[in-house]
Amino acid sequence: MRIRSRTIRLLAVAALAAGGLTAATTSTATAGPLTAQSCYGSAKSYSKPSGDRWYPNNGSTTLTATSNCNDINIKPNTTTQIAVCFYQSSGSRYCQSSFKTAPAGQWTVVATDVLDGTRFIFDFGSTTANSGVWAG
Repeated sequence: MRIRSRTIRLLAVAALAAGGLTAATTSTATAGPLTAQSCYGSAKSYSKPSGDRWYPNNGSTTLTATSNCNDINIKPNTTTQIAVCFYQSSGSRYCQSSFKTAPAGQWTVVATDVLDGTRFIFDFGSTTANSGVWAG
């Protein structure tokens, strides 16, 4: 009798623990989309005029990666070819060797694993006007 009641208690504790693990798993699973929303929620708009290939293109302004996102993302209003040019602490610039197609109205990851504080500009590969939002 005593063994049976201990067994029942142990099974009850195990069931409660399993329920807690399920709840923890559920809350962890929802953390991914919330993180992405936070990244995109910090998006900034851009407007590149025709005649310019880079944004920003005033010679002294760059964009800066933040802790909001681990990557540099763009959501253009029109489909475009895009790359990122990074500025090193020495002032020299390094541009990605290939362009990505960023479809209109969709988020596209242009660069991954970008450190916080990294300065960069976008290279659109075209002088056509373009606008949208970016997050990084």
